[in-house]
Amino acid sequence: MGTPQVVGRVQRLGLTPLKGAAHVHPERVELDRSGPVGDRGWCLLERDDAGDWVVARTVRTPALLRVRATAPAGGGLDLELPAARLHVPEPASPAPAPPLVADYWGRPAPVAPVPGPWDDALSGLVGRPVVLARVLRPGAVVYADPLVLLTTSSLRELSRRTGHPLDDERFRSLVLVGTGAAEPFVEDSWHGRVLRVGAARVAVGAGVARCAVVQRTPGTGDRAPDDLLGALAADRAVEGPAGRELLLGVGARVLDPGTVAVGDDVVLEP
Repeated sequence: MGTPQVVGRVQRLGLTPLKGAAHVHPERVELDRSGPVGDRGWCLLERDDAGDWVVARTVRTPALLRVRATAPAGGGLDLELPAARLHVPEPASPAPAPPLVADYWGRPAPVAPVPGPWDDALSGLVGRPVVLARVLRPGAVVYADPLVLLTTSSLRELSRRTGHPLDDERFRSLVLVGTGAAEPFVEDSWHGRVLRVGAARVAVGAGVARCAVVQRTPGTGDRAPDDLLGALAADRAVEGPAGRELLLGVGARVLDPGTVAVGDDVVLEP
């Protein structure tokens, strides 16, 4: 049957309560069955050309990367914008605005708008009208697997290819796994396996398809000086459901909930 193998340690954690905003980096996160507790529990809505509500996408709204959001212990959302700090209270019951269903990449996302002065501030930042909303179902505005894992081995290789030091926040991973001198893209070998990450157990899925968001700098939303997608194109391209995809890191889903903290072992089960 083999024995468990320590394949790395949790070097950094990253998540954001507001979908599309820059990540924050707590020392620990709680994983429940749906994923990281509090991750992407809020989103921005806008109207499409037909007048229907859709979830704002980061690739079209890079200025969102200038926002850092945290979820205070008492509930609600704290927003740090370039020119303001705002606290959004947790919606009352019944909510001030009725729930609605917005489109998220062709999937229904139940949300509840939370109107307030933050709507004007966020609209001014992104350059078009948007509305802040509470996500009513965990994972409703998550594109693929709720967890993304990336290794320092892969990050080191991409830094070599681009000639620039890289911040793992560009890749919006939940867990950066410190893998020492392991081969680049070692996480590919975890596909279909089970990892113990801190007190949680997760099932590792497929590689994560990357889009133009990785070309943006967290904290500013500006175009980065390197070409990460070009650096991935030579040997990380596959044909996916939507055509050619460039893969980096792996997705995962939670099997057994638990706490994950910086410094925890990452163990590959037999």
